[in-house]
Amino acid sequence: MLHAKQDLDKDPVAQQSTILEQVPIIDIAELRVDSAAPLARPAVDSIAEACSSWGFFQVTNHGISQDLIDQVWQQTRRFFDLPIERKMSVLRSRENPWGFYHNELTKNQRDKKQVFDFTREGTDPIYGQSNRWPGQQEAFKSTMQEYFTACTQLSLQLLEAFCIGLDLPAKFMHADFASNHTGFLRLNYYPVHDPIEGAADDYQAVADLGVHHHTDAGALTVLIQDEVGGLQVHRDGYWYDIPPVPGAIVINTGDMMQVWSNDTYHAPVHRVLAMDARDRYSLPFFFNPAADARVSPLPSVANEQNPSRYKPIEWGSFRGKRSDGDYADYGTEVQISQFRR
Repeated sequence: MLHAKQDLDKDPVAQQSTILEQVPIIDIAELRVDSAAPLARPAVDSIAEACSSWGFFQVTNHGISQDLIDQVWQQTRRFFDLPIERKMSVLRSRENPWGFYHNELTKNQRDKKQVFDFTREGTDPIYGQSNRWPGQQEAFKSTMQEYFTACTQLSLQLLEAFCIGLDLPAKFMHADFASNHTGFLRLNYYPVHDPIEGAADDYQAVADLGVHHHTDAGALTVLIQDEVGGLQVHRDGYWYDIPPVPGAIVINTGDMMQVWSNDTYHAPVHRVLAMDARDRYSLPFFFNPAADARVSPLPSVANEQNPSRYKPIEWGSFRGKRSDGDYADYGTEVQISQFRR
């Protein structure tokens, strides 16, 4: 959770060798059973515990083939190796957030990275825009769309586990996600050399982190990271590394899940270090609800004994305001704390 100090990025990094607790690694093979069968509890209980403590966990036996993941890495590196002119041809903007960007802000501070974002095909319901793909990159597009579908399936399985962990039916939240979610996939490239260092005056001069501290806005995030490392989660005044684990996928909860769970689960503050020796790549899939979703604490966690801690949040509006801060300083970034009762 955020505490009173203003700049969490100045907090110390914990000595990993002295940590008694670790971000858990959970085998979720039991989640991928016939939907007619009752969901086994060990993985569900482990996930619920992780969501209420770290907000982060890693999953194995997740069902996404290593062959597909290998293809995704190959296409990701090929994209970022393109000449800057090719990437700039699909440049993102405040009006259309789908495409390439190299000047993103987090908490009004520039991140040292390049990104490529895309969502479901067609006109998206929040921005009224469509994906833009680089020309002559058909293998890139088809691979990414296949991986997007795989991440969606995994996210729905995790969503069911989240619901059971909150004493709700597995499919209680499917209506806000199954056929109308607003999730998107991001390709991250964290170069050692600042890609816009010394560029025009409209860029902030210093990018001292890969991504500055933040929480994710949506329900949950599915992340694959390469072997370089650099992802850290904040807890109890320290930063903890989330090391790459071969074959595992990193999961974390987002702001909307914290609201839905009435603070039973929490959205962890995390960041990415700036690269100083090796380039790094990562691919987060942000699983977000339908544009018209109205997010408020669920009935199993909000009652007379435990009143609702949040006013309802209109997801489409919240997401639009949150993404504005990627491009310029429009004032204080919208946060769920502003909706606390």
